[in-house]
Amino acid sequence: MALTEEAQNILAVTVERWFKNFTGMSALDAAESLSLDHAATMRQFEDLAANGYGSLKQDVQLFQVSFDLEDRSAGFKYEPVTTHIFFPSKEVLRQSFYSSDQPQQQLPEYTVRLHLGASQVGLAFFHEEVLAKYMNHPEHYRINDSLSGGEVSAATGLLEDRFLYVRYGKCRLMSGNIAVTAIYKDLSDMSELEQRHWHSHELDEATTDLSDDHFKKFLARTYEGSWDEFEDPVTRLLQAVSRVNEAFEPSALFRKTENAYIRLPTERTYKSYCDAASELYKIVGPDNLSQPALKAVLTNAFDVPASSLKNTKSGRPFSSLQLFSALEKELGEPGLFTDPLRIVADLRIAADHKVLEADSATRSYSRDFAELCDTLAQALEKLASLRRALAK
Repeated sequence: MALTEEAQNILAVTVERWFKNFTGMSALDAAESLSLDHAATMRQFEDLAANGYGSLKQDVQLFQVSFDLEDRSAGFKYEPVTTHIFFPSKEVLRQSFYSSDQPQQQLPEYTVRLHLGASQVGLAFFHEEVLAKYMNHPEHYRINDSLSGGEVSAATGLLEDRFLYVRYGKCRLMSGNIAVTAIYKDLSDMSELEQRHWHSHELDEATTDLSDDHFKKFLARTYEGSWDEFEDPVTRLLQAVSRVNEAFEPSALFRKTENAYIRLPTERTYKSYCDAASELYKIVGPDNLSQPALKAVLTNAFDVPASSLKNTKSGRPFSSLQLFSALEKELGEPGLFTDPLRIVADLRIAADHKVLEADSATRSYSRDFAELCDTLAQALEKLASLRRALAK
């Protein structure tokens, strides 16, 4: 259907509005822009939508705000007005975009997609590896990560993209792998360099597992304003380490309680899983346990004779791990922490001392690692609770 000149002008201003703000345009604004009658513009919107030039949200109630400078005491006046909001079709936007000079501006990928009709709050899906660039450099980036998603921002003004900020979610795909997702608005706000990075990891297709509770939490927070807590197994574990130290004060059983390089593995390889466990081992392993503190707790709090804290055959003093095992027994929970710790130890040995075969499988290991962190955290939390109960 050939459009009248008036209809063409109305369609053109809605396209212009979209290219500026990536939003629809009300008949009120279109009428004011072209000096047209509001009711007539609403009818033109209806005809444009009926003929496939866009979509329409009808009978929306807005408020026209006015202020009389000659009667300031009256304040602002709000007059309700019923109008239509028109959204140009993707085909109209595509034709308008490529017939303009905008393609010559070489706009970055996700900015172009918004021009072509993508919703600002629509989602794009990526391989988990898109996060590795940030996770591997905590000195440059601030990362709040969890099983449901998180945020990335620049930690230093020295970066080219010093204003980087992107929210992301995580979802399980029907394949079983974990994907990262982000809304187009945040992607478009990133620099051209960052947009290229994300685009290089984008999935061609993503069939999400709708039963994934972690993804449900991300959707609820992003689209419904929910304040559901995201599960962060790494932070939980580090907090559990601190709680153990607090429970056994003044003896700090763990020398350090932080390691910025502990992260959920993002590369879909067994090696990345082992590498993550190696960093974890630096916090929960025997090298971070204080032998003097463990001995002091066993001898002072549990009246264990110092002479019994030696190996029967060799006569050598107990290792840090043996001392911790002795502490577990005194608390009535033998192996509660040290048994799952052996799993981390095996993975750490594989990471640091074995030549691993190249992993041809495309499997996500992030949730396996999360379960490992949760198991250790639960054990430490229970040990801390038992110690507090005995100290009362």
